[in-house]
Amino acid sequence: MVQIKQYENLHIGILIKALREHRGMSQEALARDAFFNRTTLSQIEIGNQTCSDDLLSAIKTALRAEGLPLRDIERTEFRKALYNWYSIISERKLDEAKELQEKLSVIKLLPHDKELYTLFLLFECRLLLLLNDLDASKKILDSLAIEEFSDIQRYHYYYNSGTLCVKNNHNQEALDFYLKAHDLMKCGFEKNIILYYNTAITYEKLGLVTQAISFMEEACIIQSTGQGRVSEFHLYSFLASNYTGIGHLQKAKYLLDKAHAIAINDYNSNETADTKATLGLVHLRYGFLFRMARKWNRAIEHLDKALIHLDIESVNYLETLYQKARSFMEMGNLSSCMDLLANGHKLSIYNKVYRSMFEAIKLMLDNNDESAKKLETNILHYMLENRFVYPALDYAMFLRDYYKTRGRGFKTRSLEMSEVVCTVLNLIHEGGVIE
Repeated sequence: MVQIKQYENLHIGILIKALREHRGMSQEALARDAFFNRTTLSQIEIGNQTCSDDLLSAIKTALRAEGLPLRDIERTEFRKALYNWYSIISERKLDEAKELQEKLSVIKLLPHDKELYTLFLLFECRLLLLLNDLDASKKILDSLAIEEFSDIQRYHYYYNSGTLCVKNNHNQEALDFYLKAHDLMKCGFEKNIILYYNTAITYEKLGLVTQAISFMEEACIIQSTGQGRVSEFHLYSFLASNYTGIGHLQKAKYLLDKAHAIAINDYNSNETADTKATLGLVHLRYGFLFRMARKWNRAIEHLDKALIHLDIESVNYLETLYQKARSFMEMGNLSSCMDLLANGHKLSIYNKVYRSMFEAIKLMLDNNDESAKKLETNILHYMLENRFVYPALDYAMFLRDYYKTRGRGFKTRSLEMSEVVCTVLNLIHEGGVIE
């Protein structure tokens, strides 16, 4: 394909010539297939003769490029079609989006039309990310020259790059891209609830909990204006879990009650594996909440309900077993705790995080210097390294209190664990403290 850099300065004839050569057609062949003479085509291509709408339509048909936007009015309509496609992609109507993808891909015949060609690729990348075709998504992003982008193109580039990083578990890189997208969104773009939601999830994965809450609260505000396309259940459940983690139990309970109302309504209206799992997640969140409130019997009541609704092979099932074992430990029911640990060890054999967390409970139950050393050097270190802030805080506080009870010889160790507790709290509250 002939590479022409400035679309705006081209006359129709140059574009027709570029397409004709891309198709490997001579002037004679194109004129014949379009039912007009070669001389007329030659004059059109060099800009000495205008091309009527009927003739242009015949040329497009002969070039197998019927939907290609060559005139300004066609470009305007094609731009509208691209943004309509983007809306369909954002609404996750994937079958419809894939059909439009094929139709709109005609713009690939005009790579020199930088605006429309780049927008198509960015929106196509968004679709591919939703379809989890990460290799194809990366190939598109790598092919683009960001220094030539407009602000809107740069916004979509950063958003897609952040999402690709999230899917590849490169969370710090994802956050950097998402924050660049947020900076551009401040220039006047419509607020994207999905961007706020994804940014919150990324902050949470990095252990920056108060920032995560801040962005998710913003997503809730956008949702309340009717602009949202995110499940209210997931918004409330996320916030409830993290408010519980930082000790704001009353607010967490309020949000969790709202999530429960949604979950129970969905479950009663249409009992499926998904609605059952959603209801199970609510009971898990209640269990965590009541455990933090030291109301262990209520915690276990909800955790038992969670186990009924959750798939035994799911991560949430492991989390429920862990919360239940931890509740039994804290209330002093050690035999029940040990029974759950045996089950937890068996089910978490291929999950390093929960295997470590169940091992942590066993070490806390052993309650001796050797187990404390293993808890600190193996498990606490692993949790800190991977920014699992809530278990890290839990284990650091346990070790601080353990060393404190061991007497004068362990005073330094207790102070060291106090510093670890402060480090984790600072990480959780990085960017601000929620009042």
